[in-house]
Amino acid sequence: MLRIYNTLTRRKEEFHPIKHNFVRMYVCGLTVYDFMHIGHARTYLFWDVLRRYLDFKGYDVFAVINNTDIDDKIIARSNELGINYRQLAEFYTSTFYEDLSALGALPYTITCNATDFIPQMIETIKLILANGYGYTINGDVFFSVEKYKDYGRLSGYSLEDLIAGARVEVDERKKHPADFALWKSAKPGEPYWESPWGKGRPGWHIECSTMAYHFFGETYDIKGGGIDNLFPHHENEIAQTFGAYGVPLAKYYMHPEHLLVDGVKMSKSLGNFITVRQLLQNLSPLEVRHHFLTSHYLTQMNLTQEGISSAKEAVERLSQFSRIVTNELDGKVENEEVTEFENLSEGSPYLNLARQLVEAFVLAMDNDLNTSRALAEIHNFISSIYKTGIEGTKEKRELKYAYLSFEKLCKILGLDLKRFLRDNTKNKENSILKKLVEELINRRDMARKARDFKTADSIKQILLDVGVTVEDTQSGTRWHFSK
Repeated sequence: MLRIYNTLTRRKEEFHPIKHNFVRMYVCGLTVYDFMHIGHARTYLFWDVLRRYLDFKGYDVFAVINNTDIDDKIIARSNELGINYRQLAEFYTSTFYEDLSALGALPYTITCNATDFIPQMIETIKLILANGYGYTINGDVFFSVEKYKDYGRLSGYSLEDLIAGARVEVDERKKHPADFALWKSAKPGEPYWESPWGKGRPGWHIECSTMAYHFFGETYDIKGGGIDNLFPHHENEIAQTFGAYGVPLAKYYMHPEHLLVDGVKMSKSLGNFITVRQLLQNLSPLEVRHHFLTSHYLTQMNLTQEGISSAKEAVERLSQFSRIVTNELDGKVENEEVTEFENLSEGSPYLNLARQLVEAFVLAMDNDLNTSRALAEIHNFISSIYKTGIEGTKEKRELKYAYLSFEKLCKILGLDLKRFLRDNTKNKENSILKKLVEELINRRDMARKARDFKTADSIKQILLDVGVTVEDTQSGTRWHFSK
């Protein structure tokens, strides 16, 4: 039975969806004003693994993620760059999903932009006001936290703690310092929408409550976000969802911890701010995933050069195992599911090791997604298979069963070895081809300088035949692949 840590109750609980095997999950996306950084990557790859494991367990997962495409940070960045806020938000929204795809993350069932749901947000705010949980001041609308008796339950903060710890935005107009904005009146030059309270835009928190209720219509199963979202974002979502609709926001709350870089929280001022795109210049998606999997999601993780080196070595070990077994099976590891095997030798060590692996893997993942333990079991399995022997085995179907079991569990962790090997092979082939082309270009240049135009034209034709376009310019020879 899957057990997960519920931030709301501060304990591990058995996971039981509200509707039998149908899991509804809402993950808070990014405020899209910059590229996704590696701390975000750790968070969103955790959600990817959770979704994959729920699918493995037989659940039907309906996953929604939002994009905050209007916010103070977006407005400030668009003003700084001198471009329209919509253009800025659209660009960084597209890069976010490109980066998720590059990391091998599964697409979400629904992706939604906050600005597409502003009419619905206005209706939600109307309900909050009608139910006595909010108030208006000069075109601004605030939620009254004192009206919601359970405010602070998720974060563990009392209203007195929040004031003493200065964890609230100071605004003398508010009835209580912790009251938060549902609607913000527009300042001169800011984007705005018409509302019953005048021109303005929604507060950050109201968007998620509104969109989640729009898609789910009631309390849903899992509320997801990074640890930074716990307070005030998720705390405020809980309060305003009850204030508007009279229902709890979600049943389970999960919050992956921070990623540090060499023991320090990322900051542009410290020069340790790393985007996903920068990381992928030195690491493959599998190496990134493997590194993140070695630490439990509830613990802070430290990105170090030593950890990166270990990830590279570990992924190479997985890849080498995949190549060795595939070669032993003459490449025939496709088009057959593990469940389709019949008449296997019950005494086979391969069969026993495969079953032990699956049992240990599930035991680890059922324990609040202990990916580090699950990963260790996969590597232990490889060691055991090597000790048993691979080359020249007569139990090829049993070995194939074991390998496909291993491969299936790797994919639950997002470690798609076939894709990795295919991409690596393609990259190596491209690298080799590029070197060959450059060598031929150099020989052609030498022939032209020696006025051996026959050889130069012959080389150019060879390059054209393999899809390389050659251009002679005043600054030298240029070339590119045309096919």
